[in-house]
Order: sequence, then structure tokens, then C-alpha cells
Amino acid sequence: MDHKRRDLLKLAFLGATSCEHAQPQRSDVIPLALVQFDARPEQLEHNTRQIERLSEKAVELGARWVMFHEGTLCDYTPNLKELAQFVPDGKWVRRIEALARRLNCYISYGLSEADNGRYYIAQVFTGPRGFIHRYRKTWIWRTPDDKDYRDEWLRYDPGSGPELFTIDGVCATCFICADGESKRCLTRVRDLSPEVVFHPNNRGKLGSFEGYAARARAAGAPLLVTNRVGMSWNKPTTGGCVVYAANGDVLAHANREGREEILRYDLKLARTA
Repeated sequence: MDHKRRDLLKLAFLGATSCEHAQPQRSDVIPLALVQFDARPEQLEHNTRQIERLSEKAVELGARWVMFHEGTLCDYTPNLKELAQFVPDGKWVRRIEALARRLNCYISYGLSEADNGRYYIAQVFTGPRGFIHRYRKTWIWRTPDDKDYRDEWLRYDPGSGPELFTIDGVCATCFICADGESKRCLTRVRDLSPEVVFHPNNRGKLGSFEGYAARARAAGAPLLVTNRVGMSWNKPTTGGCVVYAANGDVLAHANREGREEILRYDLKLARTA
């Protein structure tokens, strides 16, 4: 291989695994809203209306970033052929994209994604200028009883792991729920050197504050944790959204009693060179 071609391949690799940290337009304080609500299984119209309602309220409260839980659009379902979305061209994806444009904000939410006969648990990021990024859950959950359709191995394909992307001038990455139980995932996240990490969940209840604090420390960046409330099929869920500092300190947290809540917090990011 000649030197010119090798240099081009090197640049392509770097472009796929890095993002610009310092951008003149970026803010060092991000007004966040982490939202927990009852997303009804398979009811995309209802859930999208709730995303619209809660995003509007979050923006009224001063938020610029609005983050929802894993599987926001349709929860777990055995009917992926009918309910999984193409990204970014799916009907409901475009509708939430229009919402972010209208509100001039950034929205992160979960869905089941369809792509050439494969299905993924994905977290989508969209903003005032449209689609930004999607992350596909990689260390997917396996359970033998498949209660409430939660045996992900039966229906979903694994993604390729966390990647860097730029949102609102900030270098970020994402991992979903059970991904956080993989040491390989956390090592990979740390190696990416993000400024902030999105960590959506869809659990009955979150683990201890210290358990997720350890993930923040392992990632080496502020960690944004979301979880749903209400009934996921027959499984009650209790919420508990949390904002962690990079050192694991709890900066803000929502209730863990299953009540809908918008957790507003102004996250101060460390300045980068």
C-alpha cells in the first residue's frame, strides 16, 4: 500500500472515531431535561404525543437538551415488522424531528429500528437542523423466560458499540441499559474521551446510585441516566433519572416512586483545549 493511500485510510478512521471538542458556538452550560413517563407498549401515536407534550414543557422550563428513556416510541414488542422504524426516514422519526426543529431544541429518545431485515434497539438524536445520530445497543439482554418480551436476543441484532458524535457543539457518546454492565463497553467509552455520555434505560428499577456513579467514573465524563415509569406490559417501572458528574457525584435526580417527572438541570461542562 502506498503512503498516500495509507494516510487517506488513517484520516477516514480518525474521522469515524473522533469529533471536534472545541467549537466557537458551543456553550459550556447545557440546560438539560431528563424525562420519565409511562410509554404505552405498541402505542406509537400516544407515545409521540407524550414526547411532544413533555418536550414542550421541558423547553418552557428552559431546557435545550431533552432526553427520554430506552424504547420510548413502542417499548418492547414482538411485532417488530409492523412497529420498528427506519432511521431517519420513519414516519414517527420525522415527526419528532419536526418537533425538535419547531422547539429549537435537541431530543434524544429510544425506539426499535428496522434496517434491511435486521432490528436494533436504538437511541436517536435529533436537533434544530434534523437528524444527528443513532446508537444501536450492542451488549443486548438475554433472559430465558421472555416475560414482557424482554429477551432481546430473540428479536434484536447487536450494534457495533459506542461511537463519538457531536451534538450542539459537544462531543458525546451513548450506551443503552445492559451495555453498562459490560466492562468492554465502559472501556471503549473511556477511550473515546467524550465530554458527556447518554445512558438511557428501560428497567423495572435502577440499581444503586453508587453503581451508576461507578459507570460515570469509568466513562470519565458526566453521565445522563434516564428510565421510564408506569407499566411496561405487566412490569411496573419506577423511573429515577439521574445526572452524574464525571467523578460520580450525583448532581440531580428524579423520584424513584414511579411518578412522571421532568428533571431540569444546568450541566456545566469542563472546558477543552
